[in-house]
Amino acid sequence: MSTAFGHLRYGPSGWQRIDLYGPAEPEDGDVPVAETPQAAPVVLVHGGFWRHDRTAQDLEPLAFALAELGHRVAVLEYRPSWDGGAWPGAAKDCRAALHLLGQKDGTWDGAVLVGHSAGAHLLLAALQGQARGARVVLLAPVTDLAEAARLGVGEGAVEVFLAEHLAAGGTHREATPVLAPADAASVTVVSAQEDQAVPAELTRHQLDHWPQDGPRLTTVSVPGARHMHLVNPQRPACRTVLELIGGGAATVRKEDR
Repeated sequence: MSTAFGHLRYGPSGWQRIDLYGPAEPEDGDVPVAETPQAAPVVLVHGGFWRHDRTAQDLEPLAFALAELGHRVAVLEYRPSWDGGAWPGAAKDCRAALHLLGQKDGTWDGAVLVGHSAGAHLLLAALQGQARGARVVLLAPVTDLAEAARLGVGEGAVEVFLAEHLAAGGTHREATPVLAPADAASVTVVSAQEDQAVPAELTRHQLDHWPQDGPRLTTVSVPGARHMHLVNPQRPACRTVLELIGGGAATVRKEDR
């Protein structure tokens, strides 16, 4: 199946871009992909500890894999902390990008929203208080910035990301998003058991401190997986991610909280 490409700009910075992927119009001999709940639109937000160790292009293989399954995919690029994206800049970028997608085509308002690593933090920050009711999938998330800073995750990336905010008297807690039930219909957290970038201690802390009155939480732990395996379709761990995004049941340990 061939894949269609496109781009949208949501701001003046070269970083403020949305990369679009999806099934191309069927050619002679192709079987059209039906628009079904299993092929809901998907929005991806990359990680990289807010400084762009990773970029939107790193999620292109995952976007291709989703497009081959019939999904339309939007990968959000945002300003890094060193170029206007320091808190709350990148979070505002992601919220603006989601708003533009909905303006262009209302079906994006029903997209599955997926955040990887620090991209999970930006996704939750963009959703907080929006009553969007989305289905959210967080892959190896870094969301509790106080605990992430305490553990030195990303070699001090949190302190760089929050430098201006902290200097102005702000706190790590103020920059840690907390969703209300209306903000997300459900949240699934996928952790990689051999994650070398997000320590298990941070993952446990974030799950243990998930607000009791927040959206329904499901946790999935993928054995033998490293941090980037979750977004690499060439790795077995990514099959679990594709199943979850598509609305299917994961084939590894799954727990509702």
